[in-house]
Amino acid sequence: KQDADFGPDPFKQSTIDDCLEQVVQSKNKKELSGDDDYYWNTSAHVAFNFDDVDDDGRRNVQFNKRAQSSVNNVRKFSFDESNRVTAEACGVTLPSPGSNLKQAGLGDVHKHAERLRIGHDVPTKGLKSTNTPEETVRNIVIGQPYFLGQHRSKEDKIALLNEAVRIQDGNAIIAVLLFLKQTLKQSLFNQELMQRPRAVSHYLSHLRAVQDNSQLMDVLGMLGRAEDAAMIKYKLAVETPEAATRLRNLQSCYKSHFQSDPSLEAQAELVREELKLLEMQLTIEEQDSRAEMEGQNILMQEFPRKAPVVGTSLITTLYYCCLYHYNVSNNHIASPSQMKAVFNLTEKQFVWTALTALAQIKHWKEIDNLFQGKSWLGKSKMRCCIGFDKAVEILAKAHAPPEVFERYLQMVDDSEKRLTLAKAH
Repeated sequence: KQDADFGPDPFKQSTIDDCLEQVVQSKNKKELSGDDDYYWNTSAHVAFNFDDVDDDGRRNVQFNKRAQSSVNNVRKFSFDESNRVTAEACGVTLPSPGSNLKQAGLGDVHKHAERLRIGHDVPTKGLKSTNTPEETVRNIVIGQPYFLGQHRSKEDKIALLNEAVRIQDGNAIIAVLLFLKQTLKQSLFNQELMQRPRAVSHYLSHLRAVQDNSQLMDVLGMLGRAEDAAMIKYKLAVETPEAATRLRNLQSCYKSHFQSDPSLEAQAELVREELKLLEMQLTIEEQDSRAEMEGQNILMQEFPRKAPVVGTSLITTLYYCCLYHYNVSNNHIASPSQMKAVFNLTEKQFVWTALTALAQIKHWKEIDNLFQGKSWLGKSKMRCCIGFDKAVEILAKAHAPPEVFERYLQMVDDSEKRLTLAKAH
C-alpha cells in the first residue's frame, strides 16, 4: 500500500535529495486502482513504492518546481575582493559562457599550473612578473611569495646576498645562501661567504641545526677555527655505537685534526690516551669473553661479569682489571700495575680503586700487601696514602670480617675518628 505524502517538513532545511521526484506508479498499477487510489497516485507529491519494480530495472525521475528552484538557488561562495586572485593576474584566458570547453585557454591553465609546480611566484593581485633583488628580499622578510630562480646573473645573486645582510634578517640570509650554494661554483660561494661575517654566523647556526657536520667542519676550517672543527669530528667519532668502528673513527680524527696541528697538542695527548684505552679494552674483552665461555677464570664464575669492559672509563677499567686480573704478570695487557704506569695514575687513584675491588672479592691478604710499605731503615710498615679511616669505611661497606676491620681500625691515628668509626660500624 502506498504511503501518503504530506509535503516537505516546514522545519527542515531543503537539500538536493529533497528535490528529487519520487518514482511514478506503473501503468498497470494505475488501471487496477480505484478512483481514490488514482487520486493519490496522481498527486503532485508521490512517495516511493517498494512494491513497484520495473522489468527493465529503470525508473523515470523528474524534477518538480521545488527541485528546479533549489538547484537554481544553490548558494555561492564569496571572497574578499582584496584577496581574490583574478584571471588576468594568472595570465589565463577564461572561455565565454557559451563557448565550447575545448576552445578555452586550457593550454594556458596547464602552463600556469606547471609554473606553480616548479616554484614560480604564486600569482596575486599586483605581483610583478620580475622583481629586483631588493624586492625579492623584502618579500622574504614580510612573508610574501617570492621566486629566487628569476635572478640568474651573478650580479643579481650577489645583490640578493648583500641586501639580505644589510637588512640583517636571518631567514632571508639563509634562504639566499642556500640558493647561492645550489647555483654558484663551490669556490665562488665560499669566497663570497667568507667576505661577510654576518652571513657566516647565520650559516654556521643553520648547519648546526640541520646537523650538516661535513659542511660545518669545512666552513670552520676555512675560518681557521681548527679546534672547533676537530671537536665536531671527535664528537661524531665517540658517538659511534660499535666499538671497532669507533676506534677507526677516532684514529681518523686524530690523524686529520690533532696530529698535524701544534696548537692542539694538549687535546691530542688526551685523544692518544683514549685510543690506547680503547685498544686495551677491545683486547681484554676478547680474551675475557673466551675465558668466560671456556670456564678458565674462576673469579668470573664466582663473580660473573655484569657488562663488557669496552667503552668504560679509565678508573672503571682499572677496577675491572683489579677484580679479575690482580695477580697477573706486569707484562700482561690487563695488569693493573701496567695500567697505572701507562696512564700515569696517581698512587691515591690506584690504591682507592684496588682496595675497593679486592674488598669486593674478599681478598684480605692482597689488601694487606697493598698497604705494605718500607720505612727509611728498610723495615716493613703499614701505610695508606688515602688514610686508614677511608680504608676502614671501604672495608665496612664490603662487610669485612671483624678481625680485619678491627686491625685496620687500630691504625687510625685520630682517636675521635676511631671512636666514631667503631660506633658507626
